[in-house]
Amino acid sequence: MDKVARLRDIVAKMKEMNAAGNVDQAKWDELQKEAAQLKADIAAEEERRRSLEELDGFVNEAPEPASGRPGVKAPLTPKDKNERPFNTLGEQLQAVARLSGREDVNYPVDQAENRMKAVNAAAGVSTTLSGEVGFLIQTDFATTLRESAVEEGQLSSRVDRQPIGPNSDSFEYMEAKDKDRSKGPWGGAFAVFRKGEAEEMTGGKTAAMEPRDVRLEDMYGLLYVTNRSLRDATALTALIQRGYRANFAFKLDAEIYEGTGAGQCLGFMNSPALVTVAKESGQAADTIVKENILKMFYSMPARYVQRAVWLVSQVGVQEALPLLMLGDVPIYIPPTGLSGGLYGTLLGRPIIPCERCPQIGDKGDIIFADLSQYLLIEKGATEIETSIHVKFVTDETAFRFIQRNNGQPWDSSPYTTLKGNKKMSPFVCLAERA
Repeated sequence: MDKVARLRDIVAKMKEMNAAGNVDQAKWDELQKEAAQLKADIAAEEERRRSLEELDGFVNEAPEPASGRPGVKAPLTPKDKNERPFNTLGEQLQAVARLSGREDVNYPVDQAENRMKAVNAAAGVSTTLSGEVGFLIQTDFATTLRESAVEEGQLSSRVDRQPIGPNSDSFEYMEAKDKDRSKGPWGGAFAVFRKGEAEEMTGGKTAAMEPRDVRLEDMYGLLYVTNRSLRDATALTALIQRGYRANFAFKLDAEIYEGTGAGQCLGFMNSPALVTVAKESGQAADTIVKENILKMFYSMPARYVQRAVWLVSQVGVQEALPLLMLGDVPIYIPPTGLSGGLYGTLLGRPIIPCERCPQIGDKGDIIFADLSQYLLIEKGATEIETSIHVKFVTDETAFRFIQRNNGQPWDSSPYTTLKGNKKMSPFVCLAERA
């Protein structure tokens, strides 16, 4: 069995154990350790493969002279769309800069033009090669950029991602309008009865469903590259990957947490689906007590608890958690290696320090959330636009990376419990304690 197949097998086993709800922690830790090693081995092999391809491309495919120079060769025929026209992202950015008018970049314009056409062919589009229109990033580079940016984020790496097809700019779905479970899971719209022999069936009522949609919005990043850096494809690739990954993840996490929903993601802290647990009567300012945690825990629908995590402030909360006791039993377990969480657990669920959460005492300093109940839609390849004029006086080239996405919680309102008229949600926070 190869490493990828073995890793898939381990992930399947871990999912099965988690779904069953009776996790053997020793076995889990053993599988997790093996998975981490396999992941590292696969990543190392992929990096070696990419390095060899880059070196092979440099050795066997020396740059051709630009059009009009002595000894110029005929334009290249675009490669098959299943091949990789560019060896590295840095090489493609050099080609983009050359096509946008940067004369001092040592990349043949004919070669750049033909290879960019091959990228477009692979994407099934036909665009003019000009800076005003922009350039699609080669598919494998674009996928790596987008995936690494989402996986970098503390929040974005845990949400429910939905790709959008080529003929749509939004994602539409139906939501049950009545969330009162005392009337049934669908508010009584899908009623289930029993009847005796020859008795007439009781009629139900029409399902109260409400259409919801999420429309794609542009998220873009700007990067200014000195033209000395632009001449080094390898260094440029590393620079772009680090910057794109870190900054897009930072922005996406910020919107998932507290986006306004106007031209950007609707954050769960601004969503009407959020349930806010009130402070205790007489509770001191800037404190967390066990009653807060218990009420938050039991404001999460039971079906979401297995995936839920605690997002906590990095300012003050970590000092308060070890003091929480239920009788003589601590409800916070520190990261001993047996707790199942890198930063410890609270009532058995993992704790994640989150820089989005404000300091202790402010609303949202501690959150209990199942982030799989947050919808993130994405469409298409990442696009580059470039300009040699924006930073002309400092001899820099501006690159703008554009990715289309948007997001919001799947539900637009909390649930009401079957009994007790209590509000519940996959997003629960603690109110201000001032």
